[in-house]
Amino acid sequence: MLKLAVFDLDGTLKAERDPYVYLHRRLGTLEAADAFTAKGLSGELPYEEWLRLDTGLWTGQPRALLMDHLAQNPYLPGARETVAALRARGVTVAIISSGLLLHAQMVAEELGIGPVLANEIGFDGQGDEARVNGHVTAHVAYGGKQAVLGRLQAELGVTPAETLAAGDTRSDLGLFSLAAVAVAVQPEHPDVADAAHIVLADGDLYPLLGRLQQVAPQLWPT
Repeated sequence: MLKLAVFDLDGTLKAERDPYVYLHRRLGTLEAADAFTAKGLSGELPYEEWLRLDTGLWTGQPRALLMDHLAQNPYLPGARETVAALRARGVTVAIISSGLLLHAQMVAEELGIGPVLANEIGFDGQGDEARVNGHVTAHVAYGGKQAVLGRLQAELGVTPAETLAAGDTRSDLGLFSLAAVAVAVQPEHPDVADAAHIVLADGDLYPLLGRLQQVAPQLWPT
């Protein structure tokens, strides 16, 4: 039986694929971010240093403003319903994302998801008065999801044979490697689709559980 379903967040449950680019566009900092984004993705800059520089462009911005922008990023079709159906069967639903923890926590609260693992930006102050302070903690580095999922499985006492993983980019291949069923949601590269058991090319999650029953009936019996 399926015990754990792990989802990437951006481009998998939510429509926008890159939360950093999304917020830079909204906050007018995209051009400044371009100066070091390529170095970060290539590994020329250590990941946490890139993350610090990138999110540091938002220093002084109100937490409430970031949350408002992130809330306007829509869910993919069927995301809410799929998570609800998994939870109704007693499946633990988790998020492992190289995106933003404050976004993942918002989604987790709305959909009843937990655990949630993502990257944490720091704030000074409390509530709506809190503002980005330039500090950051990289809990999930780009390309580091396999290790994060492995630790989560050990903590929960769940095996890869009892795990489903869903993602959209090559950074999610690490999740796929520790799952009995891998789901590519609107995959951004052929490698992602090739590594998946189920491909949802149009980003519609409604067919997911029906396809799961066909591909792995032992995990999702009728």
